[in-house]
Amino acid sequence: MRRRSVIVLVRAAAVLAACLGIDRLAVVPLRSNLVLREVEQRTVTARMVDTQRAAVLARTNLDQLQRTAAGGRLDPSWYLLRGANCELLERWQEAADAYTEALRIDDRPEIYFNRGMVMIRVGQIDAAVRDLTKAARFDPNVLNQIDGEIRRRVAPAAGLP
Repeated sequence: MRRRSVIVLVRAAAVLAACLGIDRLAVVPLRSNLVLREVEQRTVTARMVDTQRAAVLARTNLDQLQRTAAGGRLDPSWYLLRGANCELLERWQEAADAYTEALRIDDRPEIYFNRGMVMIRVGQIDAAVRDLTKAARFDPNVLNQIDGEIRRRVAPAAGLP
């Protein structure tokens, strides 16, 4: 009788562990991805509306991202969306930090570009030129999005005309 109780307990523990594993490895990331899609749509909308409405949407997005942090922290999109919404709220340092975290996960030109543009906002021109140069090496079309002195510094550093 005692042995049977132990077997039942071990099986119950195994089922519980499997349920927790499924939740952690499948359900949480799925929920996180669904939230990321919603946040992405609201971020696009926030970029097209007036400043006051954009701020409301950005704060909502940041709250949603924080709630899904456990499921999204390995996804560079989570950090890109965090950075974009921090930019909408003019939280420049938080935006730069979010882009830096995204770069720890993935080396993509849009991340360097976004961080470079934030660096311009905070007056760190040399850091901006470094980031924009990396972005231009990945994607020369980046030069079409910048002008003036920054472009004159980035183009030769990236080996472009």
